[in-house]
Amino acid sequence: MILLDRLRRNFPSAKRQTLKRMVQDRRVLINGVPAARLTQSIQPQDRIVIGSAKKSPQPTLPFPIIFEDEDILVIDKPAGLLTSTVPREPRPTALAAVNRYLRATDPAARVGLIHRLDRDASGVLVFSKNPAAYASLKRQFFHHTVTRIYHAIVSPPPPKDSGRIESRLIERADGTVHSTRQASKGQRAVTDYTIMKRQGDQALLKITLQTGRKHQIRVHLSESGSPIVGDTLYGGKPHNGLQLRAVELAFDHPRTQNRISFFPQESRPRRGGGLSPLVITPFPR
Repeated sequence: MILLDRLRRNFPSAKRQTLKRMVQDRRVLINGVPAARLTQSIQPQDRIVIGSAKKSPQPTLPFPIIFEDEDILVIDKPAGLLTSTVPREPRPTALAAVNRYLRATDPAARVGLIHRLDRDASGVLVFSKNPAAYASLKRQFFHHTVTRIYHAIVSPPPPKDSGRIESRLIERADGTVHSTRQASKGQRAVTDYTIMKRQGDQALLKITLQTGRKHQIRVHLSESGSPIVGDTLYGGKPHNGLQLRAVELAFDHPRTQNRISFFPQESRPRRGGGLSPLVITPFPR
């Protein structure tokens, strides 16, 4: 098999010229190494990852597009931007920007909101572009088959190098969330974490969501004694931004059913499959 065959299987609606340009821009990685050409040979077990474009296709779009075909649009949402909100909301949102972009570039598209990132969090976010893609992605999120990995800087570090936090989360009238001991209330929430790096009274965590509830990561880490830096709502140390970033999103493509993974530029897998280490500094805004 050659690389072109795999890319066409995963992204059947993408034109050959588009795939060629992705290779030329060094966005297509084979086991962490940039692909040289579309015709190079690959093995079935090779991991193919598509990195974000260096430049947004639309200069007015306020965030990078990681990938787009006729079914999905994957973006790198910046911190400080709402994912979505109520109708006639005057503040900018990612959803409104995506709608404007697709009205200009793909008028037949019907944008679907699949999941959300907190306003002050950043990272990978997917939208559907047609009803079939929407139904497929919503079903995968509902059944928790989507891989969702985050990085967070916390202070102080958790006492254990890794662990699982599980509780039932309930939302208060003011919009904040907390755990409840009442089995009949709230929603089950499960968060796994691993310490990637320690530095002084801080630690960089790799977090895997087993469920996706509002403020889940923030509440679980805060209630376990290790709030996220910059998360003053839940007891975190003041900072110039919430130190929480979605660094990987993987799901089955709605059309091909092949498993695909998306990463922000700085979190692409390295040779050997591990995530590139991040130093403990503010995440990109």
